[in-house]
Amino acid sequence: MTLVENSNDATQLAKRFIDGSLEGRSRPPSKAAYARALKLARQAIEELTHVARRAGEPSR
Repeated sequence: MTLVENSNDATQLAKRFIDGSLEGRSRPPSKAAYARALKLARQAIEELTHVARRAGEPSR
């Protein structure tokens, strides 16, 4: 089983990452900035998961 099974899992992981990185900030980001960060983090998680799956496949 992989770390991220579907897009919803990637979104939840991205939210946890973004929220954790915002701890201690005096002012929260705008909704637009948060949405952009969430989208980029989710895409990165999905891409890393894809690369990890391919790396785990046996060579032909």
